[in-house]
Amino acid sequence: MDQALSTPASSDTDLYLFDEAQPPVADGGFKSECPPDKKVKVEDLFRFSRGRGDLQVSLVAAGIAVFFLVCFWTQTGWSDRTLPDELGAYVAHQLGLIELDGRVTRLGRILKQSWVAPMLCLLVLVPAALWNLRSSLKEHQWRKRFLLPTSAYLEVTRYVAALEFVAYFIAYTLVVPWLGYLVSTVLMGTLLPWRLGYRGRTWFVRSLLASLGVVVVFRTFLQIKTPVSIWLYDQLPTALRGFMLTYF
Repeated sequence: MDQALSTPASSDTDLYLFDEAQPPVADGGFKSECPPDKKVKVEDLFRFSRGRGDLQVSLVAAGIAVFFLVCFWTQTGWSDRTLPDELGAYVAHQLGLIELDGRVTRLGRILKQSWVAPMLCLLVLVPAALWNLRSSLKEHQWRKRFLLPTSAYLEVTRYVAALEFVAYFIAYTLVVPWLGYLVSTVLMGTLLPWRLGYRGRTWFVRSLLASLGVVVVFRTFLQIKTPVSIWLYDQLPTALRGFMLTYF
């Protein structure tokens, strides 16, 4: 009897609706923040679940969709358009159903107008964003009801941290006209692995070889275009400058 009372039932954890509500492991050992790798199943590829910060992301997505809807009338020319009196006949003619004043009927001619594709996208984007916001709000209220965490601080900090690598890419594009594709790619190719924690002589050599391989493939063989005037190459002798501009 005492043993049954002291030992929790194996199905007690089924009462928790979310992973965040699971009791912490009190073994005193180290527990990684990253979940362990699991065997990938086909059904898991299409599995969708909402977590913390989902409401904030849904608000941003809905705001972007509504913004596009508001700008549709001015950016596509609908605000300055005057519709004909016989609107039904005009639409039927645009769809290729009837003829007007001896004009040749062309099926689907309305699809060639510039406003049709944005309108079709908005017909899908706006309802989907609003419906997703509704579902996200219900999930948020459900979490608050069961006193589960709803703060998006962790998610927001992850998005902000990703901006660091955006800054690296912008700096890379600004450095290429000064140092050239070869030097810029080698610097970026060795800096990013070091920033991600791949340090040491072995990783430096691997990063260097990979960067040089990228330069040889994209610049030497594929001849990807780079700025014509590069400050570093302009300091070289004429023959060497032409060689570097052509292959590196």
